[in-house]
Amino acid sequence: MLNLQSLSAFERPSALSLFKNGALFILSCLVIRFIVVSIYRVWFHPLAKYPGPWTAKISDFHGAYHNVKGQLHVESARAHKKYGSVVRQGPNKLIFDSVTALHEIYYSKDGVQKSYGYETMVPAPGAYNIFTAVDKGIHRFKRKMLNQGFSDQAIRAFEPTMLHHIDLFVRNLVRAPVYNDDNEGWSPPLDMTERCRHLEYDIMGEFGFGQSFQLQTKPDNHFLIDATTATSHKAGVIIQYPRLEYTQYLQLDKLFYRKGMEMREKFLRLMARLVKERLSADKDSQNDLFSFLIDAKDPETGRGFTESELWAESRFLLIAGADTSSTALTAIFFYLTAYPECYATLVSEILSTFSSPDEIESGPKIASCRYLRACIDEALRMSPPISGTLWREVCPGGLEVDGNFLPPGIDIGVNPYAVHHNEDLYPDSYTFKPERWIPSDQNPKEAVERARHAFSVYSFGTRACAGRNMAYMELSDAVAKTIWYTDFRRAEGPLGKVSAGVVGAKDGRQRVKEFQLMEHLTCSHDGPFLQFKGRKGRGQELFKI
Repeated sequence: MLNLQSLSAFERPSALSLFKNGALFILSCLVIRFIVVSIYRVWFHPLAKYPGPWTAKISDFHGAYHNVKGQLHVESARAHKKYGSVVRQGPNKLIFDSVTALHEIYYSKDGVQKSYGYETMVPAPGAYNIFTAVDKGIHRFKRKMLNQGFSDQAIRAFEPTMLHHIDLFVRNLVRAPVYNDDNEGWSPPLDMTERCRHLEYDIMGEFGFGQSFQLQTKPDNHFLIDATTATSHKAGVIIQYPRLEYTQYLQLDKLFYRKGMEMREKFLRLMARLVKERLSADKDSQNDLFSFLIDAKDPETGRGFTESELWAESRFLLIAGADTSSTALTAIFFYLTAYPECYATLVSEILSTFSSPDEIESGPKIASCRYLRACIDEALRMSPPISGTLWREVCPGGLEVDGNFLPPGIDIGVNPYAVHHNEDLYPDSYTFKPERWIPSDQNPKEAVERARHAFSVYSFGTRACAGRNMAYMELSDAVAKTIWYTDFRRAEGPLGKVSAGVVGAKDGRQRVKEFQLMEHLTCSHDGPFLQFKGRKGRGQELFKI
């Protein structure tokens, strides 16, 4: 028998050498596992026949990496151009860019469900909102309830409050030039990302909680923007690589998201306070979401929302509604100033349709502004506020999409940015052409219907955006009022290039007339920087607000 005590110091293994040998053994096992798994995923996996980047075939890190950089939507479009209409974007993921796939996936009732990745966004067990609810029964109940809050009656009742904030938005744009004759009456360059976000967060604060965050008038709550942006960045990465959820046990947030965590806690405290204040007030004291949902019941079960469910939905709708609408409004300003001929056409339509700013509200007049709606839709097509793929998991039994039988358990989807820049569906897809949405001799009705059929900004089916009509109301009212009161132009010099593509860029961002988005869960962006000038004889009533 070996007697370790008889070994010399040179023969006896030290603790350090044992540790090194153990670490080397573990590392060797991990490398071997990685090689074996990679070989399986590349050559023997059920999705092995589908083309895509080799990094995507091996690991979901591919999607997480491009999401961190804010470019997964651009990478998706580039991948389709390189590999075709079906691309493998993860070991267990496929993306498509056809109209057929768009409808077969998102209109499917039994063939798909929301991907598991959405559950990683649930802050506590059972604290689902309409976006994170994977279970179809839970989602169905929440959708029935929220449909009451987003009914035509509800959003029309809220419109006067919305218009008040839009008037404040326009007043702040024209304040400098109205009383300043320098620079021919033009304002200093204004960052429209900041201005539009402040407007939309104030509107959604009123709609969700019955009170404004007052971002347009004072800086106290400006932290909301950074807090929701940090949340979007983190959630976007984890949805692409759900296993990163387990890093919470390593408390990596405290190392990498310390500032974001502090802002998030401040944000949650503010949300909780607002919900309690709104619940303590009279139900009908405000024309907001709560006034319709506090006593709303599922017509089949008689069940209503609990306080925690009201809190979860209001918090989600603030982020989803404010972020997406502000991106859409900012994109409209970008494209109108990038395409002066489109701006001139829209100005003519607005000024000839409305004789007074009081006429700018939902109704026959604004509905008659076909070019306004076309500009909104074209901006949404060019730069969709949700540019990332909305993943769906194939249910047991599998699903056929675009002639491909897909096994259960894999994630599939259509990337909105990619399908909106499919040249077969939208010719000259990187050019802002509102006319593509209006039937004419040069653009037959069939072409408009084909474009509409592939338009996926608000998704389709039972998971389509509940706030779609409200979003169109906000955008239409805001753009029409801004044009009625002001003239605007792109700033000169370096500021005028912010938010535009750069000639010669090799990452898909070389188009100077494309509004550049950083896609995470929602989208981040900067600029454009615009200058405003009040139209002669208009705007004095704004200063009475």
